[in-house]
Amino acid sequence: MRIDGGPAGGARTGKETFLPGEERPHSHAVVSGTLWNYSAAVVASLLQLGYTAYTGRAVSAAAFGAFASALSITQLLGYFANAGLATTVLRSRELTRGLLVATVRLGLLSGLVCFALVQATAPLWAEVWNAPETTGLLRVLGLQFLFLPVGAVSAAGLRRLQAQRAAVLVETGALAAGLLTGTLLLAAGWNPLGLAATSVTTQLGIAVFAGMLVARRLPPPGGRTGGRPGRYRELAGSSGFLAGHQLAQYVTNTVPLWAAGAVLGPVAAGYYSRSTLFTGLLLTTLAAGLTRVTTPALTRLRARAQAQAQAPEPSPEARPPGGREEPAVRRAATDVLLAASALSFLPFAFLAGAGSGALRLLLGPGWDEAAGLVPPLCLFSAVAVVYAVGLSVDTVCGSHGRMAAAQAAAAVVTLAGAVLATAGDSLTLLALAALAGQLGGLAVQMWKWRGHGVVEARRLWVGYAVHAALGLAAYASGAALSRTAAGLPCPAVLLVLPAVGLAVVLCRPLRTRLPLYRVAAARGLLPLRVPDLRRSRTTRPQAQ
Repeated sequence: MRIDGGPAGGARTGKETFLPGEERPHSHAVVSGTLWNYSAAVVASLLQLGYTAYTGRAVSAAAFGAFASALSITQLLGYFANAGLATTVLRSRELTRGLLVATVRLGLLSGLVCFALVQATAPLWAEVWNAPETTGLLRVLGLQFLFLPVGAVSAAGLRRLQAQRAAVLVETGALAAGLLTGTLLLAAGWNPLGLAATSVTTQLGIAVFAGMLVARRLPPPGGRTGGRPGRYRELAGSSGFLAGHQLAQYVTNTVPLWAAGAVLGPVAAGYYSRSTLFTGLLLTTLAAGLTRVTTPALTRLRARAQAQAQAPEPSPEARPPGGREEPAVRRAATDVLLAASALSFLPFAFLAGAGSGALRLLLGPGWDEAAGLVPPLCLFSAVAVVYAVGLSVDTVCGSHGRMAAAQAAAAVVTLAGAVLATAGDSLTLLALAALAGQLGGLAVQMWKWRGHGVVEARRLWVGYAVHAALGLAAYASGAALSRTAAGLPCPAVLLVLPAVGLAVVLCRPLRTRLPLYRVAAARGLLPLRVPDLRRSRTTRPQAQ
């Protein structure tokens, strides 16, 4: 997927000032980084599923509910510990040793504050949740704040330096070590404290190995900016809003879990947390894989487009109206969002159909209520991926107002839905409240984009609709697979797969109308020709 904003069809119009051969290699570098992230995420998901299957049988629902509540507190404080520093590194125009040292020092300071806060308040949270196990869990989980900021900044530095492979190998290896540590401790009788040790070991591994690798890859101190200390006040100010926004986003998404634990009890929290963990694996994989690669790439593209617009004699087409993004940025942002919608709507629709049966098989007996929450949480996750990538676009564009408006809408809708759900004593309504919140944020996001010329609005809306319609077929396929595996009759649903296959065979040319296909072909990632773009070359050179 190319995000450098080249003209449709991947051809040059003769009016661009990009360097020859620059566009396609940049696009393939982005795709390569995305594939590395997704490949590692598949491995991580398999490890997590195996770990979940083991803990589902070794840890009770009440104990896991206490762990989920404790984890939500440390994740909340994690946004203070990170303080938006990792995002600041990702979107930096130039990563220098001075900037990295400044972010690490600020991260160590914020991490120490969070560590002390968790150790001091752990008994109070145990009383709030009415779960004595929470005290020990929080104190163990609090140890990760000694390493988390350094690891997050170092991994972001590797990605900013285009070392995607090194970053994902470090993170996946650290996760494997953490899961192994937790499994061994649980088997030795440290139940449920072994669950908390997983996070601590993972963060320690990332901090050590990512820190070593990024220090080696940075240029040595010297020159005009390479060794200059960072300006801490400016750095804290630029990352402060990002930290606050990420915190608000986390609180919004965690309100249903807190409502389940505080009002419906720890068992209900255990059911809800198991379902969110199951769907959250794919959610985290898709959202993180896209934002970690596209954020620095969009940053470079936007800086280059702005520099061209400020040239002595920029082309008239390169001058957007006041307050609007450059045409190249709009095209690239639209392509990224269309790709995100296809990569999220289709797999989550399939998971919505097959996930309930899969979770029952994974966790064993006694988790039927958790399995029933999978379909609405899959819908929530599909929208959440698109919404998160949209926030990444606004982050690159530096629009704090748009980000705040969208997040405020998501928070208000989620909170109102959670109140109604707790009044009705329903976990399903809590899941639907989370979905409604994401839809509210996405609606405000798209409305703001249209008014400020951030994306090609009509093409984006049509693409969302097409990918959502294809998701219905994916849902039917997942439901058919689940019912067949369970030995249940599903004659009507089984007709979906042959019908889809027949449509693909007889209507093969229609593939060129799919938004994701058109994005890939127009960006030079497919050796194909799109009919509507015959004026522009969309085929690769014969040498490739």
